[in-house]
Amino acid sequence: MNKWWAQYLEAQGIVQEALEFYREAKDFGSCVRLLCSIGEVQNASKLALNTNDAQACFHLARYYENENNMGEAILYYSKSSRLHHAIRLAKEHGFDQQVMTMSLISSKPIMIQSATYFERKGKMDKAVQLYSRGGNKRRAMDMAMKYNLSNMIEDISGGVGEGDDPDVMQSSVDFLMNGGQYEKAVEIMIGLNKFEDALQVAETKNCDIKEELVMKLIPKAG
Repeated sequence: MNKWWAQYLEAQGIVQEALEFYREAKDFGSCVRLLCSIGEVQNASKLALNTNDAQACFHLARYYENENNMGEAILYYSKSSRLHHAIRLAKEHGFDQQVMTMSLISSKPIMIQSATYFERKGKMDKAVQLYSRGGNKRRAMDMAMKYNLSNMIEDISGGVGEGDDPDVMQSSVDFLMNGGQYEKAVEIMIGLNKFEDALQVAETKNCDIKEELVMKLIPKAG
């Protein structure tokens, strides 16, 4: 009933009374929309921040986008959980750090889209990280080896899991071995269940292996 009265009062141009009814109905999105429409943006921002209401943040984001204040629009779209809107705006206006930050907490398809965006801009470290996190480890590994991003290769191949492409993982082993990063190569070999190869490298290269990985190399009794 409160919301119905609020809508009626708003239609009649009775703004302050409408706001009170929206507040009573906890319709903070309508409150923010109405506050913005009468120029009380600061109060709208306070309400959105205090309530952390998704619709309130969304309406504030739309207001800022219409006002061409893209930094604030991106911020409030992200707070409203409309990350696809926020990332779209961030890409269009060159807010690359925000693209990266938001993509890392987005869905895998969005991560891949953002990885492609960074690859086109020549920001290969960001592209590799997002390709890897987004599930395209083959592309991530190919790029990491092509651009000699050895630290990224460790991240891609770390924690071999079910569904990982064994060819990609083996490529990382070969790259790390060629680069003299034997201990990391041994860790990946163990993850691939190549225990004999891992033991041979560990012994010949005198590797310092983590205790939990050493236990996997020890033959089981019986």
